Amino acid sequence: MNDNALAKTDPPLTLQEHTEDVVAEAESILARLRYHVKYHRLTGADLRERLLQAAVHHDRGKAHARWQKCAEEDRLREVGLRHELASLRAIDGDENVSLDDPSRVAIGAHHNKLSWAHEARWTTGGPGYDDHTGYWQAMRERQRNGRHEDFSALVRQRYEYDVVRALLQLADRRASQIESPEAPDPLPLRPFRYHFPHTDEDGAPSYRPVQEAALEHADEPTLALRSETGSGKTAASLLWAREQVRNQRARRAIIALPTRFTASSLAADTETHVTSGLYHSSAWQHLNDADRLFERLSMARQFLYPLTVTTIDQVLACLTGRREEDHLRFANLAHSALIIDECDFYDDVVQANIETMMSVLRELEVPVLVMSATLPDEHLSVYFPGRDDPPSPLDTTTADTTVEIASIHGVGELDQDEEGAEDMDWLVDTAREASRLIVYANTVDRAAAYYRLLARHRDDLVLYHSRFTEPHKADKERAIRSMLGDGGSGGVAVMTQIGEMSLNVSAPVMVSELCPIDRLAQRTGRLSRFTDTDGTLHLIRPLRDGTLYPAPYGTLPPGEGWQASDALLQTDEELQEGQRLTKLDLKERTNAVYNEPLSFSDQAERNQEALRQEFRQHWLIRPQTTQEEDETDTARWQSRIIGPQVEVFVSEDHVQGQYEGYRAYQQATTQYAVSIPSYRYDQYSDRFVTQEVEVGTDNIEQVVALTEPSPYDQDTGLVFSQDTD
Repeated sequence: MNDNALAKTDPPLTLQEHTEDVVAEAESILARLRYHVKYHRLTGADLRERLLQAAVHHDRGKAHARWQKCAEEDRLREVGLRHELASLRAIDGDENVSLDDPSRVAIGAHHNKLSWAHEARWTTGGPGYDDHTGYWQAMRERQRNGRHEDFSALVRQRYEYDVVRALLQLADRRASQIESPEAPDPLPLRPFRYHFPHTDEDGAPSYRPVQEAALEHADEPTLALRSETGSGKTAASLLWAREQVRNQRARRAIIALPTRFTASSLAADTETHVTSGLYHSSAWQHLNDADRLFERLSMARQFLYPLTVTTIDQVLACLTGRREEDHLRFANLAHSALIIDECDFYDDVVQANIETMMSVLRELEVPVLVMSATLPDEHLSVYFPGRDDPPSPLDTTTADTTVEIASIHGVGELDQDEEGAEDMDWLVDTAREASRLIVYANTVDRAAAYYRLLARHRDDLVLYHSRFTEPHKADKERAIRSMLGDGGSGGVAVMTQIGEMSLNVSAPVMVSELCPIDRLAQRTGRLSRFTDTDGTLHLIRPLRDGTLYPAPYGTLPPGEGWQASDALLQTDEELQEGQRLTKLDLKERTNAVYNEPLSFSDQAERNQEALRQEFRQHWLIRPQTTQEEDETDTARWQSRIIGPQVEVFVSEDHVQGQYEGYRAYQQATTQYAVSIPSYRYDQYSDRFVTQEVEVGTDNIEQVVALTEPSPYDQDTGLVFSQDTD
């Protein structure tokens, strides 16, 4: 290598210096992450040798005379040379160098161009460019041959390539950041570590039963854990993850939750005791004041934090291989301990996706902990694919506390003046007498109606549902925690399903609309959560036209109205006024209601096969179409099936005519917009206006906004009359 050959011009840096920096970062990454231990066990190959070889030669093509001449004349945009491909050509011309395929792929992909969208860059690339068609054809052949492997072999093959590919890019980026005089040093890479914070009088760890159980069974590769809400499952999962790291089965941990809201809430609960990163499509809003915000988001998105808290959708999406970053995420997932929290909170489409993911993780020997308060025994097969007899979950559910159903009331629809329903004095009296009260409604409209009724009698009242902007959701969670968290000031929270999970709050009295028994177990997990006392539950049977109104627990065939799910109807039959139910009773009744093995619908099976095809088709070369970094769905596969939604700015005043780029546009959308079902948009079309905005220099997007006066406000969110979701 010419000692004077340049690798960068601003500031000037020689190729030898940059190569040394990348090699040093690669060595550091291996020392911190220790991926080479598992890599050798699964592939028989030496990861250190492969990665360092790739690091030494990755920019060798920059020594090309044309590249150097353009660098010296400060006109690299005119170089007409793909230096990563020139590196491969230089390696092939050096009889003293021999690289195996994973290292060669890593070099060819290290500038994110190994995709069908960049095919031209591998061939002629335009006038004046060298032709590297032979290298493109070799990549295509490698991709084609790999696709014909059986799925298990394909999983291991992608792992073998992705780890080298991912770590080379990581080392290159971190070295470049160090080389930039104005940039701070990269954020540190650390393994997962957790210090359990609870001790007895002698200073010894004071474990609760669920935590003891997690430690006793930490050697099981896939563990299903069932325990009531409030029992300490989160700390149990962190203890379990700590054991996986200590025993060299993983280097970091990932907690996957059903929704963005639960992920944000759990991240806030864990950040005191473990170094964690939060990632989902609106995570930036929750971290808005954090130093080096976008670096932190990127690190969490890539599953590089010691603990990453995210959604199940983000974990599933990395299997598709559609973005270059998916290969880094996949490599990091393979070296993590995965915790799937609230694993029964999914429909059959998501469960089918999880089944495919579990088959991938089993091949990669990824330890998985599946947690729930109410996971039915008959649904466990999803988490143990290929086994005819999935083991029973480790169960620490107790009968220590009791939920008493103090009353059951049928309540029809309340209009804006709270007319049209049966007498509601009992609810008002309950709210007046209880210093801490949680009210759960099944729909946004009914939650807003209860809020309006109780607002006349309580000042310490908060309404929380999905139709708030992200900043206002964060405000709502903070307010509810301050009122109903451990040591809170007291108050009343009116919530929909958004508040069923992960909010660490408690009240001795609860009012809940009828819902399936497993959802009711989740809700009542917030009853007397911080004490050993019994809780009082008042049930509401939501009515419309005098009959049970099941939304959203059922189906909505076009033109037929809501049809209740079997689980809701069975729950309605089983619950009676005066019953006293322990957490053990709720678990057993959940098993009784969901007593059939989980069967996938045709839609779920088609979507599951689409995920397997995404994995097979893009294991090496990314597709022609690209995705935004937060997207989880593809043209043929969806992480979950959600009815058509419309993103709506809550006021015309929040819409700008021009945005600097898509990141600024996304931030504005997250800050000022909410999602509504498209049928609501059609129903109230006169309340909306559509306009075009410019994003970047030459991109036009259409946005929908509420016209003035907007029905949205910070207290009640966006509520339409007779809302049903």
